[in-house]
Amino acid sequence: MDKIGVVEGRRQEGLPVPKRPPDGTPVWMAIDISRSKAVYCLRWDGREQRRLSTPLGIEHVRAVVEHYRGCQLHVAYEACGFGYELAWWLQEHGVAARVIAPSRVERAPGLQVKTDRVDVGKLARKLEKGDLKAIYIPSRTVHEQRQIGRTYAQSLKERKRAQVRIRSLMQEQGRLGPLPAAGWKVYSAWLSVQNLPEPVRLCVQVHEQLRGVADQQAKRMNAELYQLAHSAAYRPLVKALSAQSGVGWQSAIRLVLELGTMERFRTTAALPHYLGLTPSQYSSGEVDHRGHTLKCGPGFLRALLLQCAWSAVRQGGDPGLHDRFATLAPRIGRKRAIVAVARKLAIKLRGRWRTHVLSNEPASALAV
Repeated sequence: MDKIGVVEGRRQEGLPVPKRPPDGTPVWMAIDISRSKAVYCLRWDGREQRRLSTPLGIEHVRAVVEHYRGCQLHVAYEACGFGYELAWWLQEHGVAARVIAPSRVERAPGLQVKTDRVDVGKLARKLEKGDLKAIYIPSRTVHEQRQIGRTYAQSLKERKRAQVRIRSLMQEQGRLGPLPAAGWKVYSAWLSVQNLPEPVRLCVQVHEQLRGVADQQAKRMNAELYQLAHSAAYRPLVKALSAQSGVGWQSAIRLVLELGTMERFRTTAALPHYLGLTPSQYSSGEVDHRGHTLKCGPGFLRALLLQCAWSAVRQGGDPGLHDRFATLAPRIGRKRAIVAVARKLAIKLRGRWRTHVLSNEPASALAV
């Protein structure tokens, strides 16, 4: 392995670099990761002891971690666009690893200085105090499989984008065609009989080819999701969730892959809150104001659950969801009513998931 390039912050400031603490000493390490380097801050005995930086790479992190082998090492870093490779490596080597959402790290009002050094020092102090809330770290297998559902959603988005571009192009040429509510097949049939100038026809063909590629990729990803949903690992849970009105096998497998485990949501309101379906609230004394939904968490999961809620209302298979929508829609409007239905649907799915897990646990585990 190549020589690790380490830059000691304390040495640059003219301060002595502390020696390694005795074995068994709790050591709190925070890492600020960027595209080119990783900055570390280590604390023990109640104060900052060491600050350094290395080029970005797991081999460099491994060299720093190995130096503190034998200590009670706790590592935290902010979630970034480099995946969970570092967290998985740390867990495999018995190191307590926490991945922190940047939005959950408090920032002092009026703070004008933001550097890697400031950020990593603040992260290390909060880690030592226990003020950081870690995000869920999926297993490597689940993380790889959930990419199928995300790519499927991206393919659908690209297909719709190509359709919108074709409609916009034809509208610029003064040809409106059937409304979007009529569906793409009707519009495509109308488009095929249009006598277009050569430049416009060429542009339409390009967009149609882009739409065709996106449609093929969406069908391919849908087939992969089908195989995954009917595999031995996911079939029982997908069947339990899809028994709920409005939820099909495709929505069920995407929810399973994205949520991972229902143990993350210990209360009834935890899952709707994670999906951003809980209304904002400001209460003080006699004042109790409810605002718009929080819209936090993964937006594509929230959109997926709203689609399931609309399907449940139209199908009418669940009288509770249908009656709730019928009661709220005349008073607060259809859009707000469907959010309330989606919130109730999330609670029902959580209950089905937990029932499935408890029914498949061994009797010894239930007794404990």
